[in-house]
Amino acid sequence: MNFTRAIPLVFAALLAGTGLNLAAAPAAARPEKERSNATLQAGQRVARELLSQRPLENSSVRGTIKIRPKKGRSREISFKSEIIVGTNSWNSGYETEATPEVPATRLTIVHAESRAAQFLLETSDANGVFGAPRALTWKESLKPFAGSDFRIMDLAYPHSDHLAWPEQYILSRDIRRSKACYELESVNPNPANGGFAKVISWIIVDNGAPAYIHGYDQQGKEVLRFEPQGIRKIDGVYQATEFYIKNRKTGSRTTLKFDFDAATEAR
Repeated sequence: MNFTRAIPLVFAALLAGTGLNLAAAPAAARPEKERSNATLQAGQRVARELLSQRPLENSSVRGTIKIRPKKGRSREISFKSEIIVGTNSWNSGYETEATPEVPATRLTIVHAESRAAQFLLETSDANGVFGAPRALTWKESLKPFAGSDFRIMDLAYPHSDHLAWPEQYILSRDIRRSKACYELESVNPNPANGGFAKVISWIIVDNGAPAYIHGYDQQGKEVLRFEPQGIRKIDGVYQATEFYIKNRKTGSRTTLKFDFDAATEAR
């Protein structure tokens, strides 16, 4: 496997054309989706490569979060996102504007290859003044971000928790969204503690981008579905301009949309 560690912006980094390459991964499982030592080693290698990705340069962009509940009116939240690259780590951040439903929120995610992502959260008071950043526990990172269907943990991808679980299996290789993909199953060793019991990710072979990510509960029911949308070429690189997530339990949907056109004009 040969990844060029290029992440233009958090999620958007992981879309077609970035030059990542998983083609050298071991052979996938047979059609019956065998869980064996061979498919375990293959899955662990792919997960390690995904976790090793890091951005090459600082970047920033604005966007909107559109939340569509099953019942009631839709609402939008404006945000800005940025990446700051350090020597041994890098930070990604999201800052939302206040709405009548939720205060302004500032989330900083500290990424480092040698440890799990760290989350620092700040919220504003009635005057729009942010308080001191508070380090979140793992369970707190499973809570919704700014009232959306995205968990705080989801915004840390590829350093979201499921890729760090020890059981990672390549179950199959198939076509998804017109791309050859590996079906990567991540199994939670402690599902009773919260979060997903397992996650199925369809990872594009050519570049390591996620085509789909589905989260399941302990009963095997799909509870969350994530997919990139609006893929187009920006500055010579294919990127997703939107990220869609659906909560199967509540019927609520959230779209996170990046305004790359405004970011390009600002340069």
